[in-house]
Amino acid sequence: MTSPPYCNRYDYTRTYALELALLGISEQRLSKLRQEMLSCTVENRAKDLLSINPTRITVLSAAEEQELLQSILKYLEDQKTAGLLNNNGIPGMVRGYFYEMACIIAEFARILKPNAMLFMINDNVRYAGASISVDMILSDIAEKLGFHTESFLVLPGGKGNSSQPMGEHGREELRKCMYVWRKI
Repeated sequence: MTSPPYCNRYDYTRTYALELALLGISEQRLSKLRQEMLSCTVENRAKDLLSINPTRITVLSAAEEQELLQSILKYLEDQKTAGLLNNNGIPGMVRGYFYEMACIIAEFARILKPNAMLFMINDNVRYAGASISVDMILSDIAEKLGFHTESFLVLPGGKGNSSQPMGEHGREELRKCMYVWRKI
């Protein structure tokens, strides 16, 4: 069971700064940690995932071939080009999040025994008015990497918007759920 950082622009190194300071993490190490962790904030720089492990080319293609994700990334890039995003780092963060999650899902597929269950808790998000079905995109990627989606356990009452101008895009309730995947 896991609940990875969400694609929600939260900087978890700032959220847990006090705890990290109590563990003796210096500001320099904190900055390095922020870049090493899963991309979930606009401050993350793109990672060269292939230099980390060249065999990930097939893993990354699972994200590259995900049509909904590619449509969302194109939309966000178009919004960036038009100057309509409240932060130009959003497209890179979203791209990094899903490509890095593909690598994480592939690692789960590598280490789990056949028929093992994986439960993942996550939120859907919304940027520039576009709702991003994190649950559907990650489940599609997981199925390409050796899992079968058993079910989605949706929490009653969704969550609010991700960081975006609600005056411009309105408020839309988003799903928060647990995905239940079985290793094939």
